[in-house]
Amino acid sequence: MHHLRYFLAVARELNFTRAARSLNLSVPPLSQRIRTLEHELGTPLFERSTHHTKLTAAGEALVPLASSVVADFDAIPGLVGPDTGRVEVRLAIPDVLNPAHRRSLTASIRDLEATFSFAIRQMPSLQMESALLSNSIDLAIAHVGTTDDRLSTLVLYSEPLGAVIDASRFPGRASLQLSDLRGMRYIRGPRHWDLGQGRADRLAAAGAVVDTDAVFSDTSGLMMFLRSTAGFTIVPIESEAVASLDPDDYAVLPIDDIDDSLTTYLLRRTADTRLQPVVRALGRADARPTPPS
Repeated sequence: MHHLRYFLAVARELNFTRAARSLNLSVPPLSQRIRTLEHELGTPLFERSTHHTKLTAAGEALVPLASSVVADFDAIPGLVGPDTGRVEVRLAIPDVLNPAHRRSLTASIRDLEATFSFAIRQMPSLQMESALLSNSIDLAIAHVGTTDDRLSTLVLYSEPLGAVIDASRFPGRASLQLSDLRGMRYIRGPRHWDLGQGRADRLAAAGAVVDTDAVFSDTSGLMMFLRSTAGFTIVPIESEAVASLDPDDYAVLPIDDIDDSLTTYLLRRTADTRLQPVVRALGRADARPTPPS
């Protein structure tokens, strides 16, 4: 079970250093445990090089199976524990939520506690569809929708994205144009902020330099990148990562001539009607969160 958890951490990050950090391990023991799992299964799960880590076909196939096994294992205490008479809801949330939406969700979950028992799990949005289809979760708050007709999608809200940049580069500006970013390095953020190639392609077409090696996983790394290079990243303007930045050092500016936003969805299995009260409550919590005062 531990080896499957280690595998899922590396599959989520596609980076052994970040995965080890998330597990409070160092890289060598994590790499050894992945090799042990590969030996037991008789097949490599990752393609490794000095520049990237990529799932093999066997690794891709193992992700939903491992997610389901780990979720079933984690559900055992609730299945064999005392019967409270409440319906259990396995709710997946993404790596980042709008702060106002997170507070609204928490309030709605508390309002439902008399009837429903919530088991909240955090996972990347890109894994939620397979987790729903494998019945390892019941509902998902995701930044990626679905076209699978076995699943239903409710759009909760879309929030604006902006460029984070050293404040000294565009003093007094309230927004940017794509042309302002020409020649600057686009520094990718965590995978949950960069869910497709389209944004990088649009920025590259405008003349930005897409740095495929520079990736930050927290605000400390971001600040180092932005203070030491002529670079920028794209983030949800109302995110907690933005709130933690010193406005004297960093500016967060919308880009007027690019239509870019982060959409949040509520996903569920279409045939599962038991949770309609939960779907209604979470759908109201709220479609348009407002930034904290």
